[in-house]
Amino acid sequence: MLLSDLCELLPASTSWYALESNNYGMREALEPNTNYEVPEVREVQSSAPLTPSLMLITAPAAVGKSAAAEYMSNYLKCPILDLSYLQVGDGTLDGMASKSLGIRKNAQFQEALVESKATLIVDALDEAEVRSGQANFRAFVRGVADTASQVSGDRPSLVILSRAESSRIIQETFGDRKLPFIHFEIRPFGKEQSERYLERKVIDVYQNQGRESLHLKHAQPYSRARDALFTVLASAITPNKEDFWGDPDVRDFLGYAPVLDVAAEYLAVDNFANLGGSPIGSSGEGLGHWDLVANVIDQLLLREQSKFVTQFQEVEEFRRYGTPQLLPIFYAPEEQCARLLDYVENMGLDLNLPASLPANLRECYETAADTQLSNHPFLRGEGWFNVIFRDYVTARAQSIASTSAEAAKRIRSNVLSAEWKHSPMYGFFSYSLGRSASGENSACHSDDLGALYESFKSACETDDRLVTSIGRAGNKLVAAFSIVRGDNAGIGPLHFFTHEGTVSITFPRELSYANIWDVPEVILGGDRPSFKFGPGVYIACADLMVSASELQAYVGRDLSSVVLNVKSLISESIKIQGETSDVILICEEHLGFPWSKYQRRLDLGGLAADARERSALYLEFRRIVLRFKDAKDGEAAVYQPMMDNLVVGTNKRARTVLDYLQEIGCVKLAKSMYLLDLASFAGLGISRSQLRDLEKTDSVQKISRDILEFAKRRS
Repeated sequence: MLLSDLCELLPASTSWYALESNNYGMREALEPNTNYEVPEVREVQSSAPLTPSLMLITAPAAVGKSAAAEYMSNYLKCPILDLSYLQVGDGTLDGMASKSLGIRKNAQFQEALVESKATLIVDALDEAEVRSGQANFRAFVRGVADTASQVSGDRPSLVILSRAESSRIIQETFGDRKLPFIHFEIRPFGKEQSERYLERKVIDVYQNQGRESLHLKHAQPYSRARDALFTVLASAITPNKEDFWGDPDVRDFLGYAPVLDVAAEYLAVDNFANLGGSPIGSSGEGLGHWDLVANVIDQLLLREQSKFVTQFQEVEEFRRYGTPQLLPIFYAPEEQCARLLDYVENMGLDLNLPASLPANLRECYETAADTQLSNHPFLRGEGWFNVIFRDYVTARAQSIASTSAEAAKRIRSNVLSAEWKHSPMYGFFSYSLGRSASGENSACHSDDLGALYESFKSACETDDRLVTSIGRAGNKLVAAFSIVRGDNAGIGPLHFFTHEGTVSITFPRELSYANIWDVPEVILGGDRPSFKFGPGVYIACADLMVSASELQAYVGRDLSSVVLNVKSLISESIKIQGETSDVILICEEHLGFPWSKYQRRLDLGGLAADARERSALYLEFRRIVLRFKDAKDGEAAVYQPMMDNLVVGTNKRARTVLDYLQEIGCVKLAKSMYLLDLASFAGLGISRSQLRDLEKTDSVQKISRDILEFAKRRS
């Protein structure tokens, strides 16, 4: 059903009442909005078989309730009582109508309302709740119910538009008095509606820039760019790249008018063909669309702040104690994020925000903020509207300096917990929001790295690999994440530097294809009872703590065993599932069962310091060589960006080993590939199977000494 169909259920006037004054919140939409995209509506609650006196229309923030009110006013030739600038209370409905229409016209209008021959539209109920306070707001709702109880016609003559949360008081009051009402909800735009709305918004953008509307002249290139944009925005929610409009979560997001408004800014370009090579190209595998989504969400937060400030500055307490200088700090995006997290996730955060708020404003501010929050566009009832908003709010709360250390710790603990359902959005938003001025890397706490791993892992499809590299860089950690498809990197690498002094990592659930070196502390398991290793894991750390009670290792056909090179290992009553060839543990301490089954000693002789360095270099040699996959003509290959950014990264030992292999002619760089000459490598006297099993041979001793000497010459 369309909104136009809904209007047919309401009484229309034959002519306008012609307001005497526009100063009391009432207006008439005399001119039709020819650009208005009539939305779909769905019935939420029916009054059948009783005749309703009230029609309630709800929608989330920014869906277009006020535009709908304007459309209905023009369609029905009826007035709108706009509450967004009014202090409401008992008698507001009748009082504002009388002042706006005049005594004589108001008497005629009230009689027509009672007989269901005219309609009154009440808009912005939710904004009146913030401005007026609970006592006055409830008095206003009782007045609405009093008026509705007098309606005796055969159709509703009162229409109220509101966000869902503020409408609850209306529903409760009408329910208590057993007054029949009918409830509809405005739906987000569907595919065709979104396309038409977007086309008109692009015209507006061009006109504001003083340019010709090029998308009307070049319809096909524009359509391709628009469809590509929709595809990549939808990819933030679903992997389905075909019929994604059929997914209600996708429609809720893509059909949201503010999302389309920002998309219009993006599409108003000089050459639509250039968008195909942009970060939102048709593959949908770039990162630009995450910045676009983040921008959309940020605009929604700023919109909420503006609405709150507009209402709160009219509150009596602010007029008495407030100053204009305070307005910019009220209900800022960062404060909204903290309040939303505490509201939905029950984190127990310190919400004494804003910190500089005068004490005599605190009580009324908290009441107004709680009311505004319950109607927040990121919420649906008491939960998140969708996971996109949840992950943006979480990532932003962690990335801002105003979040206290204790609050940030609670958020990190929540994201690492077993209850948190990970999605790709958290990782990409964290990268986008924490990026440095150069845009080359992003900042985070080291405890965030495990959650980032889980987030990027959730973005992987069946045959993808998440390749992770984390190492120490002074008093920080540096990390790189890349989703690899085949031999090439599909997404990334995305680089993160941790905050100064944060050098501990927790992986809560699993780990595979990861290179971790020189990290002081690694924790496996978090609050989960089981931890799973996949293939290709190398961890070199001072302290390894296994909090899980069960450890599983599944190397499978890859044959890249898990290597743990640690100074000390802490675990209690652990059960390990995996072959002895799947896990190799190198530790200076003597460990008991079940670790002793997997423990190896890699003593390459020599002085203690040199022996440790030779062992470390040889393990890097092993890791790098095993990365090469058989290609052709007696060579094995690795994609050069993958080797440089992920396998080596900032790991100085790994770089030394790669340079050594190139110097002795075993490895060469050809175009975008590192190639390992298998004949030259065989001349070293060690096979790759011996590397996998860490066999100690004379050749191993010689290679480790040669690499150490090479490293000393370079230093």
